[in-house]
Amino acid sequence: MPQRRALLRTAIVVGAAALCIGSVRAKVAGMHAHVKETSDVHLLPPPQQVVALSLGYRAALADVLWAHVLVSQGQHTLDRRKFDNLADLIDTINALDPQFREPYMLADALIMLQVTAATPEDARRTRAIFERGLESRPLDAELWRTAGQYVAFIGPGALPEGEREAWRADGARMLARAAELGGDEGFMGWAAVAGAGILGRQGERDAAIRLLQRTLAVTEDAELRERLERQLAAMVGEAKKEAYLRRQRELVAIGRRALPFVSRIEIDVLGPPFDPAYCAGGANADDRRCALTWREWAARSESEDAP
Repeated sequence: MPQRRALLRTAIVVGAAALCIGSVRAKVAGMHAHVKETSDVHLLPPPQQVVALSLGYRAALADVLWAHVLVSQGQHTLDRRKFDNLADLIDTINALDPQFREPYMLADALIMLQVTAATPEDARRTRAIFERGLESRPLDAELWRTAGQYVAFIGPGALPEGEREAWRADGARMLARAAELGGDEGFMGWAAVAGAGILGRQGERDAAIRLLQRTLAVTEDAELRERLERQLAAMVGEAKKEAYLRRQRELVAIGRRALPFVSRIEIDVLGPPFDPAYCAGGANADDRRCALTWREWAARSESEDAP
């Protein structure tokens, strides 16, 4: 009997709850259909405080926040509204795990390519994220290339006219650094072609020539070498280009004779071969065969080529 009364009371409560829900359901559904989110509220404290609150689980918390960024970006795109907190979240992820590569690599796509047009502040914050990445990962050639392409080509489109040329010049230098670090990896050498073009158009002819020469020194791509040689000839003249290429061919031949089993880039690192017997006593100290670095060897070769 007590069990039956308990069941009856439960049924009455459930029935009353169902009636209450049914009476307001249509009204709530109508309100939900008309109400739309228009902005986001950033609930996290400043990045350095989040680092302290992670209690040492910095990389794990960075992974959680990064997963939230990717999911939320998709939801915002589906709702056709801007993800206002995106740059703040990436700042926090960078502070938690400065070596986490993906947030740096995807920052420009996530922040700049949203459903609304990017603002100058978006462009500047994206560049700041890239610069933090380059500071944390200074030998990452692909990150230098991605940052250079953003600063040279994508970011300036959201900036006032007066800032664009300075950004393009900075982007060209980043592309040059990518070519130096990456050699033939990926499109690093071709990025140098774009960077040299920007520097040339801005009147920085010497910087463009140095960029082309450095890229020629490390690339083994025949098509890229031909393109670089054409650009170099247009800037320095055919005679100087031939002298430079002759030195490059001689450098390769020296390396292959001395150490035929190593790559060209490794030869660049090791330096020119040195003949102690020929260079002893100082009589031939100024000869390029007694140079201790390739820079010194190139300088002495230029002086020998001069009339």
